[in-house]
Amino acid sequence: MFQKKFMERVYEKATKPSDLLWHSDEPSPFLVKAIRERKQPGRALDLGCGAGVFSVYMAKAGYQVTGLDFIPKALELARQLAREKNVDVNWVQADLFAWNPENKFDIILDSGCLHTISDKHKFKEQIISWLAPGGDFVLGHFGRRSFFDWRPVGPIRRSKEELEKLFSPELTLKDYEARVQENVPMPIGPTVQLQSLWFRK
Repeated sequence: MFQKKFMERVYEKATKPSDLLWHSDEPSPFLVKAIRERKQPGRALDLGCGAGVFSVYMAKAGYQVTGLDFIPKALELARQLAREKNVDVNWVQADLFAWNPENKFDIILDSGCLHTISDKHKFKEQIISWLAPGGDFVLGHFGRRSFFDWRPVGPIRRSKEELEKLFSPELTLKDYEARVQENVPMPIGPTVQLQSLWFRK
């Protein structure tokens, strides 16, 4: 509930994607590689799509994209961006635990959803049910470097080992990278580990 109220306040102040604290124009390198490896475009899901930057990126790559978020203002910004970039995206406002799509997806991107969710096992069940055989799941998640690397507020931190174990045996970790970001405002900072994980079903 706290996370939702916090994000709603951030979105209410935003008039464009770059106004958001977590904005990035650069897609995950693993998303770029996953798209390049696939023989042809298919269906893609941008989970917690926010202002739609990566939904638009995948649509431009030829994918039939669904952008899912539960915050109306986020989807308002996403629709505006899609119009500006002249692409079609299926925008859906829903709780990911209640949503039931008709089709499975070849690529699922989560660039910041799971690390705001405490029920990781229910989240996994949804991902497994939505992902097509041979599908790619690209995940961005705050890392936990040691027992003491946690904060009472902000994104939940989980280690590479914890995340790999969570999604096995249904998904196999194909690639992983992590970097440390410094000068992050307290109480979340002063440093955080940003992880990227690429799973395949």
